Amino acid sequence: MSYLRYYHIKILLFLIILLLSFSAFGATDSDNCLGCHDGMKDFTHGGTTCQDCHSDVTSLPHDERLKKPSCKECHRKTAEEHDAGVHGAAKVECKTCHTTHVITKSRKSCSDCHGDASHSSLPSKNKHLEKLSCLSCHSPVKNSSIKTTLQVKRKGLISKASIDLDGNNTIDISEWDNLQAVLSKTFKSSPIIKKSYFAESDVHAIMKKPQPCKACHIDRQLFGQAKLFIQGAVKFEIFVDPSIFIPEIPSIETYRKTVHGQKGVQCSDCHVSQKNIDDCVCIKCHQDIRKVYKDTVHSQKGAIQCIACHNPHRIRAYKELTAKERLAVCSRCHKDYIQTHTWLPNTTLHFKYLECSTCHSPKSAKSMVFYLSTKKGDKEERVDYKTLESFYGKNILMTPFLDKNKDEVVDSQELTGFFRDVRDRLSGNAFIGSSIIVTRVHHDYSVKRQKERICATCHSDQAPFYESMFFVLPEDGFHMYVPVKGTILSAMPISVFVDMSLLGQQKATWADVKGLFTLKPGEFAPYAKELGFKWIDLIAIGFGAIIIFFILVHTLVRIIIRK
Repeated sequence: MSYLRYYHIKILLFLIILLLSFSAFGATDSDNCLGCHDGMKDFTHGGTTCQDCHSDVTSLPHDERLKKPSCKECHRKTAEEHDAGVHGAAKVECKTCHTTHVITKSRKSCSDCHGDASHSSLPSKNKHLEKLSCLSCHSPVKNSSIKTTLQVKRKGLISKASIDLDGNNTIDISEWDNLQAVLSKTFKSSPIIKKSYFAESDVHAIMKKPQPCKACHIDRQLFGQAKLFIQGAVKFEIFVDPSIFIPEIPSIETYRKTVHGQKGVQCSDCHVSQKNIDDCVCIKCHQDIRKVYKDTVHSQKGAIQCIACHNPHRIRAYKELTAKERLAVCSRCHKDYIQTHTWLPNTTLHFKYLECSTCHSPKSAKSMVFYLSTKKGDKEERVDYKTLESFYGKNILMTPFLDKNKDEVVDSQELTGFFRDVRDRLSGNAFIGSSIIVTRVHHDYSVKRQKERICATCHSDQAPFYESMFFVLPEDGFHMYVPVKGTILSAMPISVFVDMSLLGQQKATWADVKGLFTLKPGEFAPYAKELGFKWIDLIAIGFGAIIIFFILVHTLVRIIIRK
């Protein structure tokens, strides 16, 4: 028994000494290595030691040939992404891009190996390569955004309200153009808006094929969000429509729904060569428009081609465009349109409902149009065909559904019943919007500095658009302009029409007041009918005159009594 006990004690002591020797080796692992490998004294790789990678070293001196360290032991997820990508298939090792014993933030860039990448098939190559990193296109992007910054040196120059004209916390193309006009006028130095494109991706997960163009330019999967950060004396941030910075590219699916696509215009009809398309292509089909346009200011100055205003791949019938969309076309060049119309009362309100051609193209036909809308927060949205289809059945033809008596004109009774039904189905969130737009375009926009500044042109009962009124009805893939009887203005409550003002009236003049005192017997009734709503002004003037008269009489009596 004593012999066995003595034997066990020796084994236990041996194991303890062996364990302590390994511990001592591990504790001084790197220091022991540097005794021979003094060139590694600047070794930095996080908190790792030499033996963490060279785990097959069990004694010193070690064997001449050691096993090749595997980065996967610590960087398993990164290694899996690398192996699944192009670099993994090409057997590119970690050390090709990363140093092994001295790890720093600086590493090889893509151009060190791919310096001869031509990107010959990439449109606007220089612009893409200047603004975007390689990973934006060649690796899966987890998160991306566009950041724009504007430095404002003193208060009072810019406010959120002056930028976001419609108050929806997003700058659209027309508001961006307006901002550019303000900046060019206020700051005459170099451009002060800086743009940066941020894409969060993994350098190890390089894809076999780059991101398709539509990921940015159609689907908005990448860079689908943009923000403007105002910094300096004024600080706030606001969203920006990303399409301002990343334009949309032609899509076959979208094109088929356009006017050109629906009329059977093929790509080859216009793209007979790879050269840029000019007006000669458009003239083939639009000779009548060219005859009018060629003598206008725009054409004579040679500054504008058809494609400057018309996107041939997204052509929609002019009637399909809202007043805001039409305004956005002109504001691409005329960015200072608000500043140049400060003489116009309620400038912003006018441009909310009117387009430029209302005044600048007198030969164009103007109409008053009505449409169904809803409100989501501060944003107005028109009721679309899908919504109506869900109410009244699939593939419903809305025009005959609304025009019950088949006379091709919507009367007040038909519209009232239809509107009330839609409003009930939308839980009361519905109204009839309106605007004054051009319904037949004349391409002469030469009226300049001779604008119709007479308010009565529109604000009178003789306004031309009272002779042409339409209800815009959504159909499957297009909008139908159904003529409307003017009686709807008097038949429906004014609360139904949002933002409607007395477009057909003007203020009473001094001549109207004098006319009251020159009336002969029997002329009062016709004169009153002719004045229309001007009676509101005349009654107000009458009450004002009576109040002033009594104040004067009261003052005079007090003076006499005191004496």
